[in-house]
Amino acid sequence: MISKNQDKVLENQYAKAKNILANGYKLMMAKYEIFKVENLPILNDCSAMNEKACMSKEHKKAFNIASDSNGGLSSDILPESYNIQGESEKSPFKWDDVPYLFATADGMIYGVLQDEDVKTFSVVADVNGSKNPNTVRKDLYKFRYSGNGLLADVSSELEQVNKCSIDSLDECKTEEACWALDGVPVSGTDDCPEIYWFNGKCSETGGSRGPWYCR
Repeated sequence: MISKNQDKVLENQYAKAKNILANGYKLMMAKYEIFKVENLPILNDCSAMNEKACMSKEHKKAFNIASDSNGGLSSDILPESYNIQGESEKSPFKWDDVPYLFATADGMIYGVLQDEDVKTFSVVADVNGSKNPNTVRKDLYKFRYSGNGLLADVSSELEQVNKCSIDSLDECKTEEACWALDGVPVSGTDDCPEIYWFNGKCSETGGSRGPWYCR
């Protein structure tokens, strides 16, 4: 019963957080009479979102902010790691990697990130601050803001654990991840297998090179 009640509370907080973000950034766009997310000042005037004073100024125009990075809010008060439901691995997400944080009076904390696609940006939200369960899709979510003001839930990105290793080449899903292993010694040995990306797969062609080839 307690667990079900907690789940319901977190579901409501998720819906509230999503609504806050959607309305806040719509207001931000409206204030500047902007119709494309890519033209927002936070993407163009705040040095890739690293200027805290700039980010604070822009967000306070659209959100009811209790505290933020420019006022002393830091990742120190937030969980160091988050669980992934049904997995033993932790989420790769770290608050230390977020350039700008802001908190609302209800205890929710948001982190704003610039995407590789400079026409969009993402916001990670912990809907109950540092409280448990500290689990992706329970109290931690990720949203992407794009186009003319579309807010999409992309929380699955928080669950993408890199399992690619010398011992698990089948887990190397990209060419970049595969090539990164070339020259990495096998655990407990001085051997560095030759790793190749071929026909969409990461594989070892046989043979090994001496430790002088190892990184």
